[in-house]
Amino acid sequence: MNDSTTFETILYRVHDFSWTTFLGSLIGGGATAWLTVRGLSSHLADRWLTRYKSELDKEFEKYRDTLEQGRKRIEADLGQRTYVSKAQFDTEFDAIKDIFAALGKLRLSLNGLRPFFDWIPDDEESRLQLVSARLGHFKPLLDALITTVESAYPFVPDDIYEQLEICMRTGTIEMKHIEQSGAKALSPSGYEDGAKQHEKFTTAYFAAAKQVRERLRRLSEI
Repeated sequence: MNDSTTFETILYRVHDFSWTTFLGSLIGGGATAWLTVRGLSSHLADRWLTRYKSELDKEFEKYRDTLEQGRKRIEADLGQRTYVSKAQFDTEFDAIKDIFAALGKLRLSLNGLRPFFDWIPDDEESRLQLVSARLGHFKPLLDALITTVESAYPFVPDDIYEQLEICMRTGTIEMKHIEQSGAKALSPSGYEDGAKQHEKFTTAYFAAAKQVRERLRRLSEI
């Protein structure tokens, strides 16, 4: 093939080439790729947002539950508290302190009236002297407790006073039983009677102490 023929062939192909078609192909292919990438990116973004929103919702629910539990605890705590002035708090505290100081001394003396382990004289006269000495120690302490409780009555909650009243009544019964029994107060039947009074007193004593602790825990100054 000579040079003239080759040149004519090239010119023919150049004239046959369509720039419009070529550019259209480039634009179409690019647009298709762009749309594909955009669609894929949008899909991945939607999946990520969905997962992130789900995790965020879980964290929010957990946080809301924590706040709700805290709110309920605060409401429960506030519902169980009693708000008083400082003057009332101090007055009630001092009254209870004085009462339990007297009650504690009486309890120790009660334990010594007819103790579980005891030494009992053989002759009746010695037993009477022992009973009289023990009652002589017990009676002033009982009187002191009654005076202290009754003088502070306006400042003592009813439930605590109820237990204190049991202690005072039980102490009085024990004293009267011993006085009436004389030397027989230290007999087996006398000790059995004393054990019953001791149990009633001790039960009321610890019940009152528990109620005092609960009362002080609930009190708040305003």
